Amino acid sequence: MKGLQLTLFLALSLFVGQQLFAQATTTCNNRTAPEVQTGINSYDVGGTVWTPAPPMSIQGVGFANVEYLIVKKGTCALDSARTACDTTNGGGDVIIGTDADGILDPATLSRYGVTVAPGDTFGMIAIGYDMGQVQTLLDSILNGQSAPPFVSPCCDIFNVSNATMGFCDTLSNLGITSVNDINTLSDVLTVFDAFTDAQLSAPALISYMNLVNSYATTVNDVECGDLTDNVLICYGLNPSQVHYYRTSTTVATTHIDGLNAFSVFPNPAAGDVQLFLDLQEEQDLQINIYNSLGQRLHSQNLGKQMGQQQFQLPTAQFTAGIYLIEINNGSASSTQKVILR
Repeated sequence: MKGLQLTLFLALSLFVGQQLFAQATTTCNNRTAPEVQTGINSYDVGGTVWTPAPPMSIQGVGFANVEYLIVKKGTCALDSARTACDTTNGGGDVIIGTDADGILDPATLSRYGVTVAPGDTFGMIAIGYDMGQVQTLLDSILNGQSAPPFVSPCCDIFNVSNATMGFCDTLSNLGITSVNDINTLSDVLTVFDAFTDAQLSAPALISYMNLVNSYATTVNDVECGDLTDNVLICYGLNPSQVHYYRTSTTVATTHIDGLNAFSVFPNPAAGDVQLFLDLQEEQDLQINIYNSLGQRLHSQNLGKQMGQQQFQLPTAQFTAGIYLIEINNGSASSTQKVILR
């Protein structure tokens, strides 16, 4: 499925619609692609200072989900050989993560083994889509049967062309065997990873979504998927609208070794929250709670801890907003985001 026909299709898409990568692409009627304001955040982020949500220049309209693709500035998406920048599939900076609200710890960003280090710059691109639509389509393809007279698994549709041969097998190899494996935008990107060995950029993602939509008539005719405005996937995306963030040069993005689990619940919360830890080895820990500006509001020494532990944190006293829970062993730290209502 990574053969000549796929290369030709994407090259033609890039030639015909190259100018579209500089403007918003929206595939369904009565919908508006979300766009962030171009520019760079006014302060560095990293450690206990997470990214604020990017300012929007255009609000998405008609999409069930509006989230963010995260790209590393100046690091191109590599070709299938991973030896040169990928230009055939759209070009552009490599996607290194996704986020639902744009508020995140840069240290958590990683895709294709690409991360951000202190001093690096990364950006967010807004994307509108419908998770329910993607899940329904994938469920039909993975589990459905085509309509008579030629009854066969819907996956076989993609085996007709060399361009998409083995799509379902590749999905399985990537860990997606049912609709239950598609829950986040990151999972959706994994679906499109099944079309290529090259790394994804925002323009490349558009190319692969258009490739899927090129099967709309075939999929609909054999009752293996439903169409909306004659396409299988509705999306809105402008890869040229990027809001950038710079990672602080003085804040190391380290995590605690031997920390098997670190979670905060309930999340969102309306009162105190519970902190759950699972530690492989004994560590002397401290808990800090910060607001979104990086101001420390609470500190608590837990002493030496090991194994599975649970603690109650006094968050009921704080006003509604987004807070960061940090655990620190003196040389490294890990953080979680909690939303208070």
